[in-house]
Amino acid sequence: MSRKISELTTATQELFNLFAGKMAEVGVPFMLTCTYRSKEEQLELWGHGRNGDKRPQVTWTKNSRHTKRTAFDIAILNDGQPVWDLKVNVNANDIGDYYEAGQIAESIGLEWGGRFKLKPDYCHFQLKEGTK
Repeated sequence: MSRKISELTTATQELFNLFAGKMAEVGVPFMLTCTYRSKEEQLELWGHGRNGDKRPQVTWTKNSRHTKRTAFDIAILNDGQPVWDLKVNVNANDIGDYYEAGQIAESIGLEWGGRFKLKPDYCHFQLKEGTK
């Protein structure tokens, strides 16, 4: 898996850079945790927590936008440490800066995984379907 912005499509790179600038403006520190994943890496991650695998599930799809180079994941930092303890189906107060990140992403035209209906993914951001 990659954390290189250069491995994203040009449109995704441009929106990531805009997103990062706006996050800095509001003072929300974050780190990039994933950009591109090969299909093989995605399938390996999908296997976590399935078919007897004891690791926790970390993805709900075999067909991630990461494999298309149109998505990135972040971790909000608190005192320099990533904040991972997020609950599913929570309100904005429970996810704090992730909610603000989602608002920023949506304001610049990205889709925020926090809005996914079945399995919200607060750390995930992607190009809207059909965007090149």
